[in-house]
Amino acid sequence: MYVCVNVSLYHSVTIAIVRTTLSLFFFSPKRCILNPDALDATENFLAPAIMALTIGKTERRGLEIEFLTRQFVHTKIRQQAASSDSTTMSTSSLQTVRFVVGNTYRKVPTGEQSLDRSGKHHKNHEWTLYVDILQGNPDIIERVSFDLPTFQPEQFVCNAPVAVKRPNGTAAWRFSTRQQSCGSVTATVKLRGAGGTVLVVSHGIFVNKATANNKLALQTFQETRTLNPLRMLPLPVGQKFGIELELTAPTGLQPARIASHIQGSAGGHVVCATDYTQGRQPVDSWKIVPDGSIVCSPHMPSCNTFEVVSPILQGGSGLQRVSAVVAALNSMQPPTQTNKSMGFHVHVDVSNLSVKQLIKVCQNFIKYEDVIDTFLPVSRRTGSPECDQYFRSNKAAVGRIDIVDNRQRHAALAACSDVGSVARVMNRGNSRYYKLNLQNLVTGRQPTMEFRQHSATVQYPKISSWIRFCVALVRNSARLAPPSAGSDGQSLEKQFDGLFQYVIKDRALRNFYRHRREHLQGGKEEEACCSGCSDGAPCRTKRRKVDN
Repeated sequence: MYVCVNVSLYHSVTIAIVRTTLSLFFFSPKRCILNPDALDATENFLAPAIMALTIGKTERRGLEIEFLTRQFVHTKIRQQAASSDSTTMSTSSLQTVRFVVGNTYRKVPTGEQSLDRSGKHHKNHEWTLYVDILQGNPDIIERVSFDLPTFQPEQFVCNAPVAVKRPNGTAAWRFSTRQQSCGSVTATVKLRGAGGTVLVVSHGIFVNKATANNKLALQTFQETRTLNPLRMLPLPVGQKFGIELELTAPTGLQPARIASHIQGSAGGHVVCATDYTQGRQPVDSWKIVPDGSIVCSPHMPSCNTFEVVSPILQGGSGLQRVSAVVAALNSMQPPTQTNKSMGFHVHVDVSNLSVKQLIKVCQNFIKYEDVIDTFLPVSRRTGSPECDQYFRSNKAAVGRIDIVDNRQRHAALAACSDVGSVARVMNRGNSRYYKLNLQNLVTGRQPTMEFRQHSATVQYPKISSWIRFCVALVRNSARLAPPSAGSDGQSLEKQFDGLFQYVIKDRALRNFYRHRREHLQGGKEEEACCSGCSDGAPCRTKRRKVDN
């Protein structure tokens, strides 16, 4: 369930009522814990306002909201209640984890040793410094930083733990950093809780395998402050990206008026392109571009069809510009609209990636394509009429008669020697109508990978989250080791966990898409129909004839 939170008198009054009600019925004054039975009785009335109380932060114009769903809150309450013999539990027991600090060790073979910064000493020790959470909820820990004074940079931060099995067979959640050195090192390890509490631990790196396996002291971290929702990681400052928002508007709302409204509300210059070809020319401003592939909705058979195209954007400042433009679009009257014939596309700059790095991005995309489908409405998944028309499956494109599983798909990509061969494998027929489009890299039009799959939207949380997801998929795939092919029979749940643990590495983004998946279970759709789909047929449209 999603909740749209509007800052209005109605919600202000509702929130005030909820705060009073919670204080009277749900919270024990001393122990501060929700009573699940009381929640059962009143959840239908209070759920929307409870959601309003879980807002973690807002970005520019208050449009990006991090929130918890009713189901998530309810589940957490049930888990808390079930873990105690009584109906209440102390805050301290809910905000405590037990952990160990240690390191693995490997002697680097002579032929693999690199020199340190002085150029005089060989780095013959390889180790992974870790914090293993053995008991408690790892989401109590916001991040772990590892300070290594003689290194450059001196601090390494881990925001997302991975599930590991320790040598004794016990399961743990591991925050870690892997490094090489030419001698022993003493590290300062800082655990920061989701409420802001910090615990500092010192650890001397063991540089032989025997001592690295010594028994480690079990330590305790207790978050003494109120837990805050995990925040999505910031986009890297220099990361370039761009977006395209496909929309419709009533015939009375002409492109020039839309451009003027955006310019007046969000600032900057907005260009109205006269045709799609002109709109494809790069300029350093937002553009309103005619789009002939879009079909009007049945309730608005005559409409203006267009897309809002961004200039090259960078990092967090780029997200702020997106936020301002989306706010302007949402404030228009009459409003712009979306339906199934439209999409939201993200371009991620890959100008600094090698062919091998591009291959790793593609391997991860086809490995996780099935579970990525579950983030999105049915009309944006493999097998839908819209998919066959606008964003075909890359996984299917890589497959041939002799390529039937992920291991073989990964091998086919690994055998590529240049950008052109990678694009031919991923975009069969040199078409750009794939979920992941590489044709811009082949034509030289711009150095970007284009993610074409997302449904059309003017909701900033969806837009910013998908931008973050696409950027994380590209950057982390490029910098990490080549991915394993994975098991073709692996459940979607395990695929989801693997994608966010090992590739995306952003727990707040994981939570966002976990809620999205829950919301879309059972084949729910969010877009309005376009011409034809109101009676069960696919959108009726003619694809514009332009270069792929």
